[in-house]
Amino acid sequence: MNSNRRHFLSGAAAWMAAPIWAAGQRAIKTISLFHTTDLHGHILPGQTYDGIGNVGGLARCATQIRKWRKECPDHLLFDIGDVYQGTIAGYQTEGKVMIDSFNKMGYDGWVLGNHEFDWGLDVVESAVKGSRMPVITGNVTVEGRKAGGIDGSAFSKLAPWLVREVGGFRIGLVGLITPGIPYWSRPELLKGFGVFDPIESLKQSVKELGAEKVDAIVVLGHMGWKRADDFANPIQEMLERVSGVDVYIGGHSHQDRPSWYWSNVLCTQANYYGINCGRVDLSFDLESRKLVKRNAWTVLMDDRFALDPVIVESTKAVVENAEARRQTVIGEVEEEISARGRNSPFWQLICKAFLKTAEKQKMPADGVFHGTFGSPDVEPGVKTIEDAWQWIPYENWLVHARITGAQIQVVMAESKEDRYSDRNLFGLDPETLEPDRRYRILFNSYDSQSGGRRLMKLREILAEPASGTKLIPVNTRESVIDYFADNFGAK
Repeated sequence: MNSNRRHFLSGAAAWMAAPIWAAGQRAIKTISLFHTTDLHGHILPGQTYDGIGNVGGLARCATQIRKWRKECPDHLLFDIGDVYQGTIAGYQTEGKVMIDSFNKMGYDGWVLGNHEFDWGLDVVESAVKGSRMPVITGNVTVEGRKAGGIDGSAFSKLAPWLVREVGGFRIGLVGLITPGIPYWSRPELLKGFGVFDPIESLKQSVKELGAEKVDAIVVLGHMGWKRADDFANPIQEMLERVSGVDVYIGGHSHQDRPSWYWSNVLCTQANYYGINCGRVDLSFDLESRKLVKRNAWTVLMDDRFALDPVIVESTKAVVENAEARRQTVIGEVEEEISARGRNSPFWQLICKAFLKTAEKQKMPADGVFHGTFGSPDVEPGVKTIEDAWQWIPYENWLVHARITGAQIQVVMAESKEDRYSDRNLFGLDPETLEPDRRYRILFNSYDSQSGGRRLMKLREILAEPASGTKLIPVNTRESVIDYFADNFGAK
């Protein structure tokens, strides 16, 4: 036989045999979900809480996401909340720079986080309105109406769940927010926006997704990894009580937890500030359509990753404006102002600043109940707005109330039960307080709502009509900047 013919017949036989061999194999389809969380307005790289620099930022995450998209044509992209509060760029644009970036990157959806509400409900509504993608958050109400049943405002975009068909498979996605918000945010900021039990919401969403005949259910929850559940992060109880969930993608607690299981649910969480970018792969058997494998991991966004050119270019003006603001001088300090210990010089300075602000706002006060929340010492030298952001990184508003001397004593005793707290009373001597006399006291909005359930008695006292509690429309950082400009600025 001709050798060429032998080779042809040999090849043909192998080709004819191949389908028979392949027919015995089970083919799979993998769907990838990419996720970010707790970006807090970080576009460019920054540093970790431990001082490790040049990591993170949305621009680096975008580079990784772009690469993954090329590798994985069947994919979805989500953010798990706390999108824009935390940087000058986010503050100056009231979050718009981050939502615009999500739009450009083609996110498939995002979840509301608790810090979305720091600047009031109007800012949240603007962010939702500007979002070209769904905002998936189920356990919320607006004027008593639940997500999915809200009409007549931007919040009609809110959805408790959605279904996306990817690669021929239907993925059900449920969004949830931490139930801790009422213990952090003032009613004046929430303006009728409510949060209810995420377990109740998830049960209902899973039931409704059952009718949608989805192939997998993924929960996107702005609640995060803890060794044990707390009031703000009840994910262990939730996953134990609600069956049918395949994957939980978390946020809020600022942890890098690439992969863990709870009640046979694959869980993952991608850190904070874009320091890690997360990915979940769901592999389905094409014949049975069953989910046969789940993988999750995160990738450190260090200098191996370039800055994405689209994000850099589209945010350039905002970033440059933020840099100019960051370097704005607010004053000069000749000697160190220590923030160490209860009643520190820095604590006294910020309390004086709050009293001065209240006076300027025509709401004078007799005293201040506040702490330093771990602020660093103020070193000698020129101080800028960036320094003020280091001293006070959160947006807390000033709150004015009239409470009795006896109530002040109750609040102080409650605060002392928290061993990590350095809150104290400034401007009044606790030993000389008259029990029945009402004193005008300033608090920050976080503490006034319980300080994360550490000050529940204070919360109850300030809710009494006799306390006349009012929000002063100045945040605590602005107050300190104003005080510095008055007292440490150019002579």
